[in-house]
Amino acid sequence: MRLLRHGAVICLLATPVAAAGDILAQLGITLDAAKEAIGSVITAGIYNPGLPAQAFKLMPAAARAQAATAGVAWLKTYTASPEFKRQYLQVRDTHKPDAPAYDLTPEQELQKADEEQKQQFEESKQALAALPAEQRKAVEDALKTAADLAAKQNTPQARKMRLDAIVADRAERAKAYDAAVAKWKQEYPDDPRAVIARRLREFLQLSADVDFGAKLTPKGDVSVFENPAYQAKSSQWKMCFRAGREATTAARAAVQQWLTELGG
Repeated sequence: MRLLRHGAVICLLATPVAAAGDILAQLGITLDAAKEAIGSVITAGIYNPGLPAQAFKLMPAAARAQAATAGVAWLKTYTASPEFKRQYLQVRDTHKPDAPAYDLTPEQELQKADEEQKQQFEESKQALAALPAEQRKAVEDALKTAADLAAKQNTPQARKMRLDAIVADRAERAKAYDAAVAKWKQEYPDDPRAVIARRLREFLQLSADVDFGAKLTPKGDVSVFENPAYQAKSSQWKMCFRAGREATTAARAAVQQWLTELGG
């Protein structure tokens, strides 16, 4: 496992809004990059956003804890701002399912299929004359089979079945769309506070059992956990391990307080 090179948004966006530019600059993080990472967390959940954190890595443990606490305060203030609400609505709208749309009615779609089939048949008949005699008989037989099938498909009963199939397909698409909209509303509700609370709970869950006393062993140019179960942990869990006990504990305390204020 490499030494801490990146960190969670919660641990790295470390300052109240008034001084955000200063501390983010110290950490090598632009304000735009921080906000972009927040947008990604909204969409994908808690993860390593790939923000540079060389300065954070060099901080003593106590300073990391202060940075983590201040970072949560910054996030809390930013997510209450009009700018964040606009950002959230943009993310929400991007993920909104597209409703099925049709240029033709079912009857028109059926008629169009018949016309296209007829056109293909006529084109094949015209091309027949240009074929060598030894190939013409096979093509003539194929065209006759196609004509017989087309005739069977155009009986009143067959046409009704074909039309019913088009209507049924559209009904299934409408049903799938309704399900997608319901899922979208659950994942991206009107009020972003529900999403914020979900992401805070995710952070608390993934960071709850980090063993900061876990042993590492060199493996090539990286270090890995001696315990295979730890090595198999998610990158988010390892991210908290790398941030350290003090920073992660401070972040958890601040996040828990924020979550309580949001109603759990």
